Amino acid sequence: MTSKDVAHYIEVEGIEKLVNKYEKYFEQVDKWSAQFVEGDLLDENELSYALQQLTGAYQRFHVIASAIDDYKTNQELNFKVRAYRKAEEDGKKATISQIEEEARHSTSLLRTHRGNFLSYAEACEKGIISCQAKLKRTSVESGAKGIDFKGDVNSPAAQQHKQEQKPDVGW
Repeated sequence: MTSKDVAHYIEVEGIEKLVNKYEKYFEQVDKWSAQFVEGDLLDENELSYALQQLTGAYQRFHVIASAIDDYKTNQELNFKVRAYRKAEEDGKKATISQIEEEARHSTSLLRTHRGNFLSYAEACEKGIISCQAKLKRTSVESGAKGIDFKGDVNSPAAQQHKQEQKPDVGW
């Protein structure tokens, strides 16, 4: 989803519908988070799957958060311009600080949802780093034991590695 798509979606459907559209991805991240907390991610295949899902969610969340931020900034600027013009038409002096605060207030919901997308993107990023570290450690440990990625100790490569690791007693 591009920035233009996000802006269009917010204008046509509303920010709440955008958030609801991505609810399943928030739930996915929460599910993986619970598995990290419970220490339940030990299998290489599951770690790879978590890495894949968290990476995809991160990409979506990051792009959407940035697009919401751009949209929010534009809305605040438009609000300020309209407020200054209205004050000018009414022959009043515009109070800059008041207009600034009103502009910020007008985009508070956008700021809240942008923060949620950013928080989940950061959570994904931490999960990605953890998955990568665990996969690397598991791969190194498996290699040292002569076990391939799937854990097959009966593979020809694992058997050859096992034979090579036997000490030569030679007496």
